[in-house]
Amino acid sequence: MVTLRAVGRQAGMPTYEYRCNNCGHELEAFQKITEAALTLCPQCSQDKLERLISGGNFVLKGGGWASDNYGTPKRPPKTDGQQADKMDKAHKKSAEDAKKAAETKGKPAA
Repeated sequence: MVTLRAVGRQAGMPTYEYRCNNCGHELEAFQKITEAALTLCPQCSQDKLERLISGGNFVLKGGGWASDNYGTPKRPPKTDGQQADKMDKAHKKSAEDAKKAAETKGKPAA
């Protein structure tokens, strides 16, 4: 893909994509919204360029955005086995905490 860049291009100028219906050549051009669409193909010199509809150049600025602009990746859901392991650990910890509390309660204060 060839990129045509206007000299002194201003920030925020739209990027348009074109494809030649004669030779299939594709290119991008920075143009003002008010400029007429390109028609002459730089590859085959035929008057067959067609402006394509494409995704915009949308950029979120400021803090708090992930590098891919889709937010924080979600964790995969836990399997039944992983959930059961987590519950077993919680029950063991609870039982250990209850045992320690009972032992501490029975000892005299120093």
